[in-house]
Amino acid sequence: MAAYRYSAILLFVMFVTAVVLSLVWRVPYIYTAAGFACWAFLGHLVTADDDFRGGWSNPDGSRRFPWGGLLIKAVIFIGLCWLIVSFPAVKSFGTGG
Repeated sequence: MAAYRYSAILLFVMFVTAVVLSLVWRVPYIYTAAGFACWAFLGHLVTADDDFRGGWSNPDGSRRFPWGGLLIKAVIFIGLCWLIVSFPAVKSFGTGG
């Protein structure tokens, strides 16, 4: 249950950030979503060595590397980038234009 609550809070923060960036600086929603997806994916890559055997978060090597999470983050980020390039109209959502 705590994982669902944490995910809901993160989604709410992302939503509020997208709305604020759109209202104040006219940043399209898709760019905010892509920025968060990029942050999650790159953050996973930067800290990947901690999840390997003997790493900071896996010192005894009892946990497997979370390849699934990394793949999901990569697919979401690449999908959002594909949307931006393939459908230029999505860049108008959130800009008031």
